[in-house]
Amino acid sequence: MKQIEWYVGEKKSFFQSKYDYYRKFNSQAIIIATVTSLFYFVSDCQLSGRISWETLFPRTIILLPLLIYLVLQKKVKDYRILVIATYLMIHGIMWCTIWATSYLPNREHANEGFIIMHLLFFAIGFSASFRASAIAHSLLMADILVSDLFNHYEHMDLILSLGIPCIIGVCAVQYTMGKVYLDQFVTRKKLEEALRYDPLTRVFNRNKLVDILEKDGTRLAFENQEETAFMIIDIDHFKKVNDTYGHEEGDRVLVHMAEVIKKCIRAVDLAIRWGGEEFIIIMPGCSLEHAKQKADRIRREVQFSNNQICTITVSIGISMYDGNDYFKAVSDADKAMYLAKEKGRNCVVCFEEGSEIEVR
Repeated sequence: MKQIEWYVGEKKSFFQSKYDYYRKFNSQAIIIATVTSLFYFVSDCQLSGRISWETLFPRTIILLPLLIYLVLQKKVKDYRILVIATYLMIHGIMWCTIWATSYLPNREHANEGFIIMHLLFFAIGFSASFRASAIAHSLLMADILVSDLFNHYEHMDLILSLGIPCIIGVCAVQYTMGKVYLDQFVTRKKLEEALRYDPLTRVFNRNKLVDILEKDGTRLAFENQEETAFMIIDIDHFKKVNDTYGHEEGDRVLVHMAEVIKKCIRAVDLAIRWGGEEFIIIMPGCSLEHAKQKADRIRREVQFSNNQICTITVSIGISMYDGNDYFKAVSDADKAMYLAKEKGRNCVVCFEEGSEIEVR
């Protein structure tokens, strides 16, 4: 039950991940299906007893939508658009086949072609949601029923008796495979979370930097890099807390500290446990003055909030990122934090101007 509730909350992410996982297979299946459908021209000639020129255009026109589909695959990432485009391609192949069949003198073998289409729906369904797969596959029977109005298939009863079980069977398999991929998706999400989050405080760990750095590994991947503030927060005399109350209570202090930080920063800010009792806050689009205000709010919240263990204070250093090596901003903030320690702790120091916010 918990997994189902989690899935509902991550629905879009799940289906995007599912499509991305099968994306290459999906594209190759469409290409192969389109190209192989051209070879039906050979069977057209066999059934006609001559070169079936009238079916050549219906067989080859599908190459135009294929080109559009391939361009779309490169330009678009949203699974919703791509799933619709994929099923439109399959129905396009279907209708080109129906179009060509209308010229044939003998339509008794139409059912074999329709069974092949069922297999194609089976292959494509791996990348789609169960609902999308069921609806798109059911429309295949609508295609057949509509085309029967002018093609008048000789064994329509056989087409239906074989086609409907195919649809039911394919939908059942797609439902099962969706649940299998859900298990994989949940496991991968948990692993990613374990990789990016500190297990104790539930703020990010250093691995989060991989997500926010450019490929060169030094510059931040933020649009407004000139207005990014760095803040280093260190708990004063934390070793004394551990020595006096024990490491388990010290962990509770760290958890409380992380909760205070999360309460005081914005949604776009990143809180990272840098190590031990030290935290770094990266604040994109944040001026130095605003960073000072946030830092002093954190300082006061930590000092006057009840962590149920003991009263603690913090020393905070602030620096501004210059758009080049992010680690220089970390180093500058670290220097400012140590200057705050030297000035008596429980205060905020800015690296650039060396000014201090007085303790209140």
